[in-house]
Amino acid sequence: MDEEKDGEEFWTEGSFVQSMSSKDWEKKKRTFHMKHDEEMNYNCKKCNKKISAHNKDWHDGMCDDCFNETYFREE
Repeated sequence: MDEEKDGEEFWTEGSFVQSMSSKDWEKKKRTFHMKHDEEMNYNCKKCNKKISAHNKDWHDGMCDDCFNETYFREE
């Protein structure tokens, strides 16, 4: 298999992928199906806007705007 292409078929350009241990999964699975306006007890690590527990755990600790700007920029 071509090493440069190894795994490319799984992810489209601009995808956000984060690996985690089973221990991390146990901590974060509670917030997986939460809405983006539940448990607004955190702040975006880029702009300091209030964010939900879901965004903290699943959007790299960022509000939707900062997350999209960081990982899904239109070029």
